[in-house]
Amino acid sequence: MLSDDKEFEKIVEMSKKSSEVMEEIARMSKSETVDLIVDHELKGVSVNALDWWWGHIDNTERYKLWHPNDHISFKWEKPPEEGHFGAIHCVIETIKVPTMLRIRWEDPSSIPIKATYSHLAAGSVLDSNDKPLSWILHEYEPIDDGTRLRTTFRLPAKSPRWFLKALRKHNIEEIGEFTNFLPSLYEENK
Repeated sequence: MLSDDKEFEKIVEMSKKSSEVMEEIARMSKSETVDLIVDHELKGVSVNALDWWWGHIDNTERYKLWHPNDHISFKWEKPPEEGHFGAIHCVIETIKVPTMLRIRWEDPSSIPIKATYSHLAAGSVLDSNDKPLSWILHEYEPIDDGTRLRTTFRLPAKSPRWFLKALRKHNIEEIGEFTNFLPSLYEENK
C-alpha cells in the first residue's frame, strides 16, 4: 500500500478521470473494436499454476506480485461465490496513467473473442452501468518447459495508439513477471 494517504487519494481521483475517458472512447467507437494480441512463453510456469492463479488473486499484495510497479490496489466489488464467473473486482493500475478498472470474470464461451488454446481465463472491463467496454482473454497451453500464453484485448476502435502501445508493454511485463513468483507461490499454496 502507498505510504502516504494523500498520495493514494490523488491517484484514486486521477484513475476515476481515466475511467471516464475510457467510457467516452467506447461511446465514440460506436461498438467498433480492435484486437491487441500478445503472445508469451513462460519457462518454468505450469498450466496448473496459472489455473490456480486466476482463482487466488484476492488482495492487493497478491495483485502487486503480478506487476510490482503498475499494480496499485485490488478489492472485490462482488466477491466470487461458486466459481468466478460474474465476480467483479476493482483495481487501480498504471497504464501510462493511473486507471481504475472494474473487471468482471466472464465465462470464456460468452465473450466475443474466439479461443484457440484449452486453458482459459476471461473478463470484461465494465463501464459505470456494468456494460462491457472491452474484453480480455488469457488462453494458454503446456509446452515442454512451461506454458505458451496468449492475451487478447478486444478494445474500442478509437483507443489511442499510445494506449495500445502502453497496454502491450504493461502486458509483456505483467505476464513475464509470472516466472519470478508463480511457481513458488503455487507450490506453497496448492
